[in-house]
Amino acid sequence: MAGGTHMWPVVDLTDLLDVLDLTEAGPGKFRARNVTSTLPTTLGSQTLAQAVIAAERTVPHMAVQSLHGVFPRGGYADRDVEVEVETVQSGRALATVQVSFRQEGREHARVLAMLSVVEPDFLVHGARLSDDVPGPDECDELPCALLPWEVRTLGGADALALELAGPPTLDVWMRCDKAPDEPGLARALLAHGSEGFLGPVAMRPYPQSEIARLGGRGAAAMLAQTVTFHRPFSLHDWLLMRCESNFAGSGRMHGRIQIFTRAGDLVASVDTQGLMRSAT
Repeated sequence: MAGGTHMWPVVDLTDLLDVLDLTEAGPGKFRARNVTSTLPTTLGSQTLAQAVIAAERTVPHMAVQSLHGVFPRGGYADRDVEVEVETVQSGRALATVQVSFRQEGREHARVLAMLSVVEPDFLVHGARLSDDVPGPDECDELPCALLPWEVRTLGGADALALELAGPPTLDVWMRCDKAPDEPGLARALLAHGSEGFLGPVAMRPYPQSEIARLGGRGAAAMLAQTVTFHRPFSLHDWLLMRCESNFAGSGRMHGRIQIFTRAGDLVASVDTQGLMRSAT
């Protein structure tokens, strides 16, 4: 992802859903392909989504509660992927699996997933979305080719205009009512959708003139990402991604996202580390 120009690879929803329909190749083994995009390498967001599907098909009576993915190298977008799931631990209420992604024996991504059965509340609290946050009806369309569904933010595309500077934060509403309304698929698509604004939000405080003065064009890439699912949700309803780039420096960036329902309930959290370098 080229953060300095906010250029996302183009992803088609039908293609993405097909990519998430993994083919079984044996116990704990699947074959998959990559989404067709403008990049020569695999998308980390797609890998996280596939990890959700692989983990829940391996432990079908549980749901993924958290994912931690690391991406040591890029995979090849034009080659099929071998997906292998190793069950680290599986009990009555909790399970942990490791999902590895390889091409021709070369591993390019690894995801550790924790799953659990549905359990009742004991203590209950969580961050809440304040009432003064503009809703999706007050926001404008924000074109984002990585997310092939409805995306809106206050000010629309102008919020990420290259010639303007803003704080390293962004509130983004999204909704995908053209995919099946299935809990596991919703978790997979949300994991995919949580990557798209890492680079653009980190670059937001710097207008294009400042980027040019610093050496030209910035480049961003995901190194590691953790996604935690707190509550069930539907992507047929509007969700707000409250994105924050809380650090950039030393060639790295760190970002956080809190994901809320329209009613203000926190349903997921994301913690991401990525590269942030000059592309020239």
